[in-house]
Amino acid sequence: MNISTCCLILAAGNSSRFNDKKNKLFYKINNISIIEFTLNEFKKIFKKNEIYIVINHNISNKYYNLLQNFTSNNLIYGGSERSYSVKKGIKNIAHTFNNVLIHDGARPMIKKSLIMKIKKEIEKNNIDAVVPYINVVDSIKYKHLTRIKSLNRDNLLSIQTPQAIRLNDCNIKNILKNKNITKDESVLFEKHNKFKIKYILGNRDNFKITSKSDINKITGLINCKLRIGNAFDLHKLSKGNELILGGIKIPSQYKLVGHSDGDVIIHSIIDSILGALSKKDLGSYFPSTDKKLKDIDSTKMLREIIKKNKFYNNIISNIDITIITETVRLEKYKIKIKNSISKILMCPMNKISIKAKTSDGVGIIGRSNAIACWVTMMIYKL
Repeated sequence: MNISTCCLILAAGNSSRFNDKKNKLFYKINNISIIEFTLNEFKKIFKKNEIYIVINHNISNKYYNLLQNFTSNNLIYGGSERSYSVKKGIKNIAHTFNNVLIHDGARPMIKKSLIMKIKKEIEKNNIDAVVPYINVVDSIKYKHLTRIKSLNRDNLLSIQTPQAIRLNDCNIKNILKNKNITKDESVLFEKHNKFKIKYILGNRDNFKITSKSDINKITGLINCKLRIGNAFDLHKLSKGNELILGGIKIPSQYKLVGHSDGDVIIHSIIDSILGALSKKDLGSYFPSTDKKLKDIDSTKMLREIIKKNKFYNNIISNIDITIITETVRLEKYKIKIKNSISKILMCPMNKISIKAKTSDGVGIIGRSNAIACWVTMMIYKL
């Protein structure tokens, strides 16, 4: 029997405790939103049709489109409470998959290894749910009316997500008929004596962002994984019918000269990716001595580099592109080039900057004998 598992990402909260006008899930660190960090980790394991996202009714079109990029399923509008959002999600998933992992969108530092561990456990046949936890390290006291008592922290656990549930008819029914407002799915599990739960050790970095002060903590963890790639490329020009820049054909009396199609933008992007990943340069992968590569489409090389280095597992913070040319005015082509790059890199267009400069008639570029490009890219390395 083929066991299928999906994930349900909860992103319907209103961030009332975050103390900021913006929803915390779309708060950006180095131009990357909190929810993107979360979803990119799940994207490593789950296909688009296995990812379900519950959203707030007040979400803007901008953020709606951002989230829709991560799933081939329709986004699900949640309820006023977490438990209502879970129910709405379960209704959409019921009888489609065998299991579901439910995760808080505001826990962006979830690790692939923990997700995989929970997924493997729930796919075993002898349990109904998997719940991750961490041990409590602080001293805990309990207040009842005017009295305060100490609790033994050795007996206390702090519960995390993702929490996995087996989606059989009985479990679905119990979740959907429950009328209590709960902040945690495991509370529902515990109410049923026959419900078999496995608790596994989670990860201390997998904390939930609640207040603005949590941003400082997560920023430190994120900055440790930031990488910058820097690249420059220049190609000569000769008489021709078109230029190829950023994968776009531009009518011109010139063409770029090279072993490939001479696309200086794509070549610079490739080398900036390789630089950010601490890999060798473009020529090491596609040597100019290889006759099979003569006149190759540079976008094919880019796609091959992305595939070989699993680049889609990383998050692009921003790409800064500077084109230096006296030959063609690029103003009306910038959007087309952005769109081309965006599609190949699976990166939002608003993270791509394109600037065109001249060299004021100086040198080989100024004499219209060459075009150059400089690219700087910052990524979050997962």
